[in-house]
Amino acid sequence: MVGLLAVLPSAGLSAPQAAGVALEQRVERLERRAARITELTLAVDALRQENSRLRGEMERLQHELQQLRRQQRDLYLDIDQRLSRLQARPPAPPAVMGDAAEGGAPTGDAGEGEPPAPAAFDPQRVQAEYQAAYALLSPRERRYAEAAAAFSEFLKKYPQAPLAANARYWLGEAYYVSQKNAEAKAAFQALIDQHPDSAKVPGALYKIGRILAAEGDTEGARKTFKQLIARYPDSPAANLAREQLKKLASRN
Repeated sequence: MVGLLAVLPSAGLSAPQAAGVALEQRVERLERRAARITELTLAVDALRQENSRLRGEMERLQHELQQLRRQQRDLYLDIDQRLSRLQARPPAPPAVMGDAAEGGAPTGDAGEGEPPAPAAFDPQRVQAEYQAAYALLSPRERRYAEAAAAFSEFLKKYPQAPLAANARYWLGEAYYVSQKNAEAKAAFQALIDQHPDSAKVPGALYKIGRILAAEGDTEGARKTFKQLIARYPDSPAANLAREQLKKLASRN
């Protein structure tokens, strides 16, 4: 300090003036630092706002994606039901007919290829309970959770009924459109294991392949689709499987 005061007179400044200049310089430096901190704070706030905006946009896109997936599965179920009606054999007697007639639930999904109902069952009661469960899957209802519960109850009561294979298939569909892939896969596999001669087996294999592909098990999906094509080469499901194999191949 003594040295500084000794030099200041030669610079033409008195000690108070020199002190004032030094103070101004310090204040200026502090102001520059404060301004820089303010700029950084504003930049951080802007980044936070942008991050919040992007998070909201991502959540919106995820919601839209889920909606699109749901709509896709709804549409697929509707197409599947229509194909089942087109492929159904001529109607059997009323006691063992398939799904409800026009005006109620989707029609025509009779347990094609199924043997006559055992005498132990009341065919009309079995048919009525099956149709009630199936009606919940209609495009108008779309009560998938209730449909799954109804088909599960049906299978507990009538595991050997002629419509049990169909019930297992539509149970799998109810889970599939609800994006409950593990439950859907189990239901479709139970159909394949317990009703190997059912006309619903090709469709069950195809759905298992789709689920495996959605889960990222590309190799498992390929094997399932190839198995379907080998066992049921002329089935509509085999044609769909061939298309899926092309899509899987294009991803490599």
